[in-house]
This record gives sequence, structure tokens and C-alpha cells, in this order.
Amino acid sequence: MRILQMILFVAVFLAVLCGPVVLASRKLARRGFPGARRWLRVIVPAQLVVALGTIVLADEYGQHALPTLIVVTTIVTSALGAAILWLMRALCPARLL
Repeated sequence: MRILQMILFVAVFLAVLCGPVVLASRKLARRGFPGARRWLRVIVPAQLVVALGTIVLADEYGQHALPTLIVVTTIVTSALGAAILWLMRALCPARLL
């Protein structure tokens, strides 16, 4: 039963972390920026590294509210990833997207 809980936790973590940036890339592709999906190869691993790195550092320093920190870090990293994708559309020329 414990393994099923861990699998469910990892699935929810990845869905919350990667969901908004994938939805943003789909929306950008529909709006005429087909190269937005190429940025997923950079943004998704970067999100994963930032979120896991922050969680591991918080665990090493002995934070008392670790579950809350995990949830907040995941949501903030997810929102930042989607925002970075939208900024890339605004700042880069269309041929780089």
C-alpha cells in the first residue's frame, strides 16, 4: 500500500509541475507559434531540477514545515515555467520559437 501512495504522490507532483507549461505550449502552438514545444525540452527538466533541489536543500537544513514547502515549491516552479514560456514568445523572434 505504501508503494501505491508513493506512485500516486510522484504522479501528482509531476502533473502539477509540468501541466501548466505543457498547456501553455499547446495554447501557443494553436496561436501560431509551433516552436513553443521545442522549449519544453529545456523548461521541463529545469523545473524538475529547481523543484527537487529546493526540496532537498530544505530537507538538509531541517525545515519543520517540509510538506508545505514541497507543495509551495512545486506550484511556484510550475507557474514560473509557464511564465518563462510566455516570455520567450514575447521576447524572441518567431524563427527562434
